[in-house]
Amino acid sequence: MANDKYRSFQDLAANEKLGVDYDFESRSKLASGVVVIAPHGGRIEPNTDVIADAIAGGDFSFYRFRALKEKSGLHIRSHLFNEPTCVQLVAAHQKVVSIHGWGADGVRVCVGGRDTEMIEAFKKALATQKIELEYAPISLRALDPQNITNRGANGRGVQFELTMDFRKSVPMVRTFSAAIRSYRQISCTAG
Repeated sequence: MANDKYRSFQDLAANEKLGVDYDFESRSKLASGVVVIAPHGGRIEPNTDVIADAIAGGDFSFYRFRALKEKSGLHIRSHLFNEPTCVQLVAAHQKVVSIHGWGADGVRVCVGGRDTEMIEAFKKALATQKIELEYAPISLRALDPQNITNRGANGRGVQFELTMDFRKSVPMVRTFSAAIRSYRQISCTAG
């Protein structure tokens, strides 16, 4: 989003009202080693926060930033996203899964991030559910070490980009969420 209004959370917080224009929520399950985040929830990238919450459930840590006002303009690029609660929660986890909205057409999912091992595990889990995982275009590849997705304890995470048609499909979202949640079993056997 080339026309982002804010370049940091501090800039946003100085100009917008918590509880009126935006809010955020977090739950900590540090023992899981996994945090699922949606830094562009609410009216920024609709349903991404709901999907992240469904994936996290009661098993994984969870964070969402949510724009409440219409035509929010509250998008902060992922490599600039520095809301303190999110930054601290992400840093305390080995595995970071970030859910975003993608502007492409159709019912599609793409993936980026620096954790290639976890990407391959997710690709296999999704393939068993007949969900094809595309590699993200370069602009969504999430390889910048400063991307919030890559600021976990091991310096790498996974960023999913979901089209609006995908995010609106309840059966697809349920299937996707269950497949990603299955990572718990993958991580238990992966060493």
